[in-house]
Amino acid sequence: MRHSNNYITTAHTECASEMLEIEAFRKVVKTINKENKFLEGRYSYPGTLPRYYVKLQGRGARTVNAVNDGKHPRKYDQFLPLRHAEKVDVYVYTR
Repeated sequence: MRHSNNYITTAHTECASEMLEIEAFRKVVKTINKENKFLEGRYSYPGTLPRYYVKLQGRGARTVNAVNDGKHPRKYDQFLPLRHAEKVDVYVYTR
């Protein structure tokens, strides 16, 4: 069981179809945000409609990549740059 309700999926960075799926998902989120902004202006909602964003979290070897980058071996313990990721977890958050 995942700890986050915002988790969508995991994708392999080497798989072109999975990366295209993420780009399509980003476009859908962008369209939803545009539509919400349009509806706020047109119908004068009392508050604001939610805006969303897609976050990719890199997964893979951390120590080896940190050392190869000339950094401390524990540098990437908190996060892994996407350029080193073997897989990415996709999350959608509300702003």
